[in-house]
Amino acid sequence: MAKGYKTGGRQKGTPNRNNPIKGILIAHSEEYFSKRVQIDVVTGEPREIQRARLTQDPEGNVCKVIDSIPLTTPDGFPLNISDFEADMLALSPADRVAAELKILEFHTPRMKSQDINMEVNMGPRTIEDTLKALCSEPETEEGEDE
Repeated sequence: MAKGYKTGGRQKGTPNRNNPIKGILIAHSEEYFSKRVQIDVVTGEPREIQRARLTQDPEGNVCKVIDSIPLTTPDGFPLNISDFEADMLALSPADRVAAELKILEFHTPRMKSQDINMEVNMGPRTIEDTLKALCSEPETEEGEDE
């Protein structure tokens, strides 16, 4: 700032420019993370999610099984959860943990490693040498007036 007042740039109080893409993303995120009754839009029935898992048959063959999990309470009413929570239920436990850890990276600051060299190289020194060094007057450079 020159001369104590604003000489360029935006005027004080000018709002930020409207960014339609940012508005769409914010609206989508709010909808995705807000709770709603989990009902299938087409049928009107409680929504079901599918979870894949691996299983082994008696002959030792590994096969993929897809389980259908209804999003209902024990009474049969649709759950009131967000789409994010429903998607997390569809993941296997290992994938769910991995997703939670990735999400935590955005909320938890990373600790930066610090390397500290704590070595002191004073050589062999006696107590008398240390006391002399502490009691001696600071050396003055040549040409300084005292």
